[in-house]
Amino acid sequence: MKKLLIALAFVGLGTAANAQSTQIETPSKYTVATNSFWSNWYVQFGVDMSVLNPYKTSFFKQDWHEGRTYGIDLAVGKWFTPGLGLRTKVQWENGLFAHAFRNTDHVKFAPDFHKGGYGAIYEDVQFNLTNLFKGYDENRIWNLIVYPRAGVVRHFDAKEYSFSLGAGIQNMWKINKVVSVYADLSYNLISSKNITIPNWTPVDKDDHHHGYASLEAGVSFNLGKGTWAKAVTIDQYNALAAKSEEALAALRAELDKERAENARLRAELAKMPKGDVSTAAKVEKVIASAATSVFFELNSTALNSKKDLVNLEAVASAAKESGAKVTVTGSADSKTGSSAWNQKLSEGRAQAVADELVRLGVSRDNITVKAIGGVNEVSPYTLNRRAVIELK
Repeated sequence: MKKLLIALAFVGLGTAANAQSTQIETPSKYTVATNSFWSNWYVQFGVDMSVLNPYKTSFFKQDWHEGRTYGIDLAVGKWFTPGLGLRTKVQWENGLFAHAFRNTDHVKFAPDFHKGGYGAIYEDVQFNLTNLFKGYDENRIWNLIVYPRAGVVRHFDAKEYSFSLGAGIQNMWKINKVVSVYADLSYNLISSKNITIPNWTPVDKDDHHHGYASLEAGVSFNLGKGTWAKAVTIDQYNALAAKSEEALAALRAELDKERAENARLRAELAKMPKGDVSTAAKVEKVIASAATSVFFELNSTALNSKKDLVNLEAVASAAKESGAKVTVTGSADSKTGSSAWNQKLSEGRAQAVADELVRLGVSRDNITVKAIGGVNEVSPYTLNRRAVIELK
């Protein structure tokens, strides 16, 4: 009986972890850790419809049925932060200029004007407004992106290059961690030589300036790692360390109280005759209420701590001597990992503890294994990566 109570003293050491409720400040949603150069790359494939407004003609005066044309778009880009990225984009369009000038009588056409297409390459500076103003969220579905751009356009008929300036807005919808779909609207300025033959004299000064709008839809694919890890500033780290130290101090105080209570029970038991009914009842009460926690590293189900192994030996000894039923409940912290991954982790942790108890001589028939997935029951949140053992 005395051995049993001493064993329960070890079991009680884990109880204090269940009582912690100190709240620890989480990392800022605006602060992330820097990724390597090879992270956060993506490629995009899209199709577009473009409409030209030559000589500053309003889009609303264009014959959209005759003036529109279609093309394809390919792009590769990289996000350097959740809010800032660069994108290199290639666009090929067939027939835009021929359609737009079909009914124009004051333009001198080149011999191959019927070809009418163009090729362009742009460099876009992207700003993710959603991340900039609302903070980074890996699980966010919709992002709003704007960009200024500069590029070069070549008209297949005029055989001329034109410098281009433009801007655009992009809506992005996340399908999963790899695939997203997007809708992109842009407007681009070009010079008059890009749409007519060389040495043509414009009718007036406004004829030097032209623009075209493109409406694009496509699919975006992340290459490799496409997410960001939350980080803390020095001030946040210091505050987090101070609060963690307070939580640990409170935990140590609770453990000291548990040790004192166990010492008192041992002394009380020593004074009583062996086989005393009241002592047995008291022991059974301790068995029913005692619980201990075994803690795990991030994304791990391995039992590595010698202290945890010692505690499990005490639990096994108590369970064998009393014949009590053992319940092992595994959990993970809800702040990291997906729900499915956390459920798998909690199952693995509970099973690892159960297997160790069986190795120590506890009948598997007396062990119940439970898994509750990701939780946020105690603080710091890392203490939720555990398995709780109860004797009933």
